[in-house]
Amino acid sequence: MADDSRMNTAPNNTYRKMAARNYGETVNEDLENLALDDEPDTRLEQGTLSFNEAPGVHSQAGAHIKSWAKVPRGAIGQNPSSGATGAANGEIPVRPILKFEVVSARTVDQSKEKKHVAYTVMVRKDGIQPDPNPAVIERRYSDFLELYESLRREFPSLMTGVTFPKKVIIGNFAPGVISERSAGFEALLEHLTTEEKLRESACLASFLQGREQREAHEWMKAKRYDQAIPLLENSFRLLNKLHTDRHPAVMLALCRLVACCNADPTTTSAERFADLALRRYEAVSDADLLQFYVPLLQLCVRLWWTVGRDKRPLEARLEDLKRRGIRVDGCPTLLDALMAMDQT
Repeated sequence: MADDSRMNTAPNNTYRKMAARNYGETVNEDLENLALDDEPDTRLEQGTLSFNEAPGVHSQAGAHIKSWAKVPRGAIGQNPSSGATGAANGEIPVRPILKFEVVSARTVDQSKEKKHVAYTVMVRKDGIQPDPNPAVIERRYSDFLELYESLRREFPSLMTGVTFPKKVIIGNFAPGVISERSAGFEALLEHLTTEEKLRESACLASFLQGREQREAHEWMKAKRYDQAIPLLENSFRLLNKLHTDRHPAVMLALCRLVACCNADPTTTSAERFADLALRRYEAVSDADLLQFYVPLLQLCVRLWWTVGRDKRPLEARLEDLKRRGIRVDGCPTLLDALMAMDQT
């Protein structure tokens, strides 16, 4: 979030005072978490995990994410009966634990790419029960190696003692090598989350979401919002496990998701995610994020009218901002503002 010098600027103070009284109450974190965890998956019906798809389908990140979305929520990874115990046994509930787990590996042998192993990493935040909304990414050895070497160059003192699976001349596809590398990748990612500088690093952000965001951006340029939404939702949920709810990266991911859902007439998730974004903006003071607040309000005014909700409180909020000297008229749409930012 913004430091004190940025938060003390006049426009930010205006936003903060306005945000503090939005809805007339402090955000209820339990309600927010419920809204996030209970968000219905409108993309795919539940089924069984399968990679039996047409050759080359996994060349795009979205196809891999969609295949994992078919798995029933709460049925992956940790068994509920073996998870962290708490209220059911009269114990003090444990704090959710961020967990990286390599859950599968597959050999990719395509004409366009050199034969390699692709590792599926599941990101969960388990509490008393397993995370109902895990996120997944698929990366190869070279991706992990680039992350490791970049962090060693930028933060040598924080990476001492961190071992990385060595390259091998032969045997890359042997089960033993794959298993050893998977354990090494998990240890690396879990180490990065223990140090704030590593967790906030640009190279980790690029590793976790760069590929998916680039593909989503291309789908959005082509106005194929239905293809971009699974990628954006996966990135949002992943980042929301790694960072606080109002972290700039999380808020930007949420705004992208809201804008894309609103542009896709086939999804029913726009209102839910827009509600979540409005609640979270109540405590935001980062100048780079506040530039999207007016477009978000204007999007919600139109969305509320479409679904039959009372839009007058949002219109009154916009009028209040206008009286305070904040530009309201002639602003780009939320989608256009985000697309312009992503192109720079």
